[in-house]
Amino acid sequence: MHVLVTTVRKRIDVWSGWFEALAAIPGVTLTVLAADVSDRGGAELARLARRHEQFRYRIVPHLLGQDRSGHMASVAFRPRAFRGLAGAPPDVVHILGEPAYLSTGQVIRWCRARHPRTPITVYAAQNIVTGFPFPFPLVERYAYGMVDHAFPITPSALGVLRTKGYSGPATVVPLGVDTTVFRPAATRSSGRPFTVGFVGHLEPHKGIADLLAAAESIDGNLLLVGDGSLRGMVEQAGTRRPGRVELHKAADHEQLPALLRRMDVLVLPSVEVVQRNVLPWVRVPLREQFGRVLIEAMACGVPVVGSDTGDIPHVIGSAGLVFAAGAASELADRLARIRDDPALAARLARAGRERACREFAWSVIAATVHRTWQEMGSRPRAARDGADRRAGQGGAPGCSLGEPDLP
Repeated sequence: MHVLVTTVRKRIDVWSGWFEALAAIPGVTLTVLAADVSDRGGAELARLARRHEQFRYRIVPHLLGQDRSGHMASVAFRPRAFRGLAGAPPDVVHILGEPAYLSTGQVIRWCRARHPRTPITVYAAQNIVTGFPFPFPLVERYAYGMVDHAFPITPSALGVLRTKGYSGPATVVPLGVDTTVFRPAATRSSGRPFTVGFVGHLEPHKGIADLLAAAESIDGNLLLVGDGSLRGMVEQAGTRRPGRVELHKAADHEQLPALLRRMDVLVLPSVEVVQRNVLPWVRVPLREQFGRVLIEAMACGVPVVGSDTGDIPHVIGSAGLVFAAGAASELADRLARIRDDPALAARLARAGRERACREFAWSVIAATVHRTWQEMGSRPRAARDGADRRAGQGGAPGCSLGEPDLP
């Protein structure tokens, strides 16, 4: 089975575990075509290509990168970006991007023109119904009628797909973690101060102010990994509490597990905010879609605490504690419970590791997606003109940026 994955993600390296797990499945050849990739992402793709003979990749030119537009939805492949992919059609094309992305519309048009019988699947993480400006709704409606299967990462993301008009097959497939890299420490250090951890952007929607207040109220140490506009607030907290606040501005895939294992609890205290990063006059609610660091901490055997915003409670399940978003006093209570009850901390650590291995390991996720692709390949596909009628249109009017590989 030859799988073509397309994406316009800067942080494509966060998917390297999934790529590796797919490439390790016997009979699978994986090609990743990516645009607007960060240097770190490009290096990771090159590493995978060296390690796996069945893995190939191409980084192609793009229009209006995320650094300029502020959102992946507006990134588009340059014309003829797919040149060089001639030959036998892929057995499946998977779009690692939301249905409303301009690049999604381009990939679908290219695939339907070049390989009309190749199944198309699409990723979906949006967990709140959002109205985007023209032409994104047209691309989204076109995608809903043309893709053969959707892979939303949470049940709420599936609900958004259904609410916005997608009626096709779907399988909820979460984000994943490499449980061989993110694993518990062989031994736990004793006698050190209780340490509260955070990994992510130091931005208002991550609840940084609540985190600082709660950690200080229980007199706990803080270990933060990340950077952002609130770095000054964190540095001021460190000045106010000398030696009790440690900040690492960045950590790569190899460094992060060791930092997580130094934490007694990992906190994701996100709150819902409104952003204007697509167009300055368009208000877009921002709600935590998953919280990947939660499953990374769980895989390391670190208890987790999260707010009740977005899909954080779904990801945590029974393997952690939840508090009301924005309630620093509730967060402090949850932290104190874990600090003062070693049996509770040990139970949450075990439950988190078991949940990570059972539901979020990349190998499990790759097997689920691969099985779905195999089932799609074994069934006759409906006539494409029937799909066009379901979409209410035969193309994507109003968003004609040009198919990436058509004259």
